[in-house]
Amino acid sequence: MVNLEIWYDQESENDLGPGDPAILVQTVAELDSFVDRVLGETKDHLVPPMIQVALAGVRRSPVLEVGLGQQKGFIGYSSRDEKGWSQGDSALSGTVSYVYAGNSSQVPATAEIPIESVRQGLVEFLETGRGPSVVADGVKR
Repeated sequence: MVNLEIWYDQESENDLGPGDPAILVQTVAELDSFVDRVLGETKDHLVPPMIQVALAGVRRSPVLEVGLGQQKGFIGYSSRDEKGWSQGDSALSGTVSYVYAGNSSQVPATAEIPIESVRQGLVEFLETGRGPSVVADGVKR
């Protein structure tokens, strides 16, 4: 198991400043509690939030960009050698919106998967430090 740094609720004018540290997660219970917190805080938002997840203390860590909607979300994975998206309904087209630190991001609609699959992908990253199985085989850079 690895330790995770999660970036979620930074003020855009104070990114990485005092009072805006990464949230450190060491156990599955802490990870579940964090996801529950985000879902609770954003249940009435029109656009779901995104978080960024990296390995704590690892320079050039692989990174997850994670969308946390009430029913669906997504995972984007990026490392030095690979990148990829979670794979949902391939019949969909277009993009969907998520918000990170007050900035809107568009992700492929095909990347959306059930929120329980997003949770499982986060647990896999916590347990292995590698790209979760919900992400399609990475594209080599």
